[in-house]
Amino acid sequence: MATCRDRLGAVEAEESSSCQGYSGVEVVLSSDPATPAPLCPHGPTLLFVKVNQGKEETRRFYACSACRDRKDCNFFQWEDEKLSGARLAAREAHNRSCQPPLSRSQCVERYSQFYMEDSFCHYNMFNHHFFDGKAALEVCKTFLQEDRGEGVIMVTDPPFGGLVEPLAVTFKKLIAMWKEGHSQDNSQKELPIFWIFPYFFESRICQFFPSFCMLDYQVDYDNHALYKHGKTGRKQSPVRIFTNIPPNRIILPIEEGYRFCPLCQRYVSLENQHCEHCNSCTSKDGRKWNHCFLCKKCVKPSWIHCSICNHCALPDHPCKGPRDGCFICGELDHKRSTCPNISTSKKVNKAVRKQKQRKSNKMKMETTKGQSMNHTSVTRKKKRRERTHQYLCS
Repeated sequence: MATCRDRLGAVEAEESSSCQGYSGVEVVLSSDPATPAPLCPHGPTLLFVKVNQGKEETRRFYACSACRDRKDCNFFQWEDEKLSGARLAAREAHNRSCQPPLSRSQCVERYSQFYMEDSFCHYNMFNHHFFDGKAALEVCKTFLQEDRGEGVIMVTDPPFGGLVEPLAVTFKKLIAMWKEGHSQDNSQKELPIFWIFPYFFESRICQFFPSFCMLDYQVDYDNHALYKHGKTGRKQSPVRIFTNIPPNRIILPIEEGYRFCPLCQRYVSLENQHCEHCNSCTSKDGRKWNHCFLCKKCVKPSWIHCSICNHCALPDHPCKGPRDGCFICGELDHKRSTCPNISTSKKVNKAVRKQKQRKSNKMKMETTKGQSMNHTSVTRKKKRRERTHQYLCS
């Protein structure tokens, strides 16, 4: 339902330009249960906000959690928009009409041939929504807590266009569900997880799961033109495995080009050389990285140190581009979500919207008034012509 893997190139391009700043859409994770999100056919929607470098936060809106393409799900609602009872009833009817084909024909039909209802759930991982309701939720709980959760490993391969934040929130809910079957003595145990995702999301994933590490293993796809194994693949796969299992316990196949680093105590790719300055095998993309003494870290072989930007980047990068930091006030020591001026920004945006609305209403009134005056003028001319015609005929 979400973004397909063919958009991975666009995601990579976004990552490569991240050091110059970011403009796009961010998800707003609400912790207030008193204001539940509206529903679309794919379950509770997510709250989004558009952000632009140097511009203040704009109006928030709800959209589908699973589909980024409006052709797949056209749900859209402003956060402060008030809907009538008729529109809410029509939306509920639409969601009910979409439920059977979405839950049976589109996805479950393939897997239901092999799995029974007591071992398979149709589930939206972006909003923790079970399409078959409480019955499916109980099936999931029973599975996770069977034998006190022993022997359970979570393997997830989300669409690469999906946002890390809602995925992390959902995974934490599954972890909490798994821990409910444990005693207090085992409360420190973690649910073993294998999260398959591109390597350039490492910092975002580790921000939510500090115990995670990234394995060097390159995940290939047989049906992907770019990231398939062998000579037919045009690029090395950027897809890796993030896990909370200690890397020294995971053996990677030597015949596929991996070796054991005795200093790091883990398996790495052959090209990933140990850096004595960083005291680690630092490569992320399978190539040999070079150590930059000015940046005090290893960087990609295609990068050079820029004295203007004071960090390594591609040779043809824009030096005076927007930088990381807060999109509201421009400071570099915090992000937009923790900006102390965010409440002021909301008030300013609200005032701007009201001013624009007043201008729009004024223009509409002037247009209506002009149309009325034009209509009166045309009527007078028509009557004048009729009187002239009658005079000539007489």
